[in-house]
Amino acid sequence: MTEPDPFDRPGTTPAPRRRRPAFAGPRDEIDLPPLDQLAPTLDPPWSKEHTDTPDRTAAYQHPDGHRIGLRVQPRGLAIQTWITAGPDLPPIPDGTDIEQAEAQAATDARLQPGRTWHAVLATRNSKDLADDLGALVRDHLLPALAHKPKHVSTTTDEQKADTTTEGPTT
Repeated sequence: MTEPDPFDRPGTTPAPRRRRPAFAGPRDEIDLPPLDQLAPTLDPPWSKEHTDTPDRTAAYQHPDGHRIGLRVQPRGLAIQTWITAGPDLPPIPDGTDIEQAEAQAATDARLQPGRTWHAVLATRNSKDLADDLGALVRDHLLPALAHKPKHVSTTTDEQKADTTTEGPTT
């Protein structure tokens, strides 16, 4: 009989590694009311369009061709919003060179025709979805038509609470 080599690995079989498949993982899901109940009411000339899925999508149209869309993302964790600029830019008026340059700069700073600007509302952090969604559309999407921001800053509930308790900074 041969002597066992002290450097040999023991004769154990490795335990099979059990992994859960991705589809069996824990799923966070938020039960939202239908989007047509949450969608903001926009002032004329914006008009709300009828969609095939009013509980998951909403759309608005402007006579100038601008469009706003809202969509609930899967599992209800976010609401995606976007605005698309209409096909026409206002013409640059006749006038002095300075007035034309200012008009051209204003045209260049706005959302260009056919381009889209997106913003997302995280539903998990929202206390009042209808008010937060309306504020997002009015404060972030609509101003992008006149002056497209470089980015959209987001605030959490903790940041809102900090700013309200501290008061204005000097």
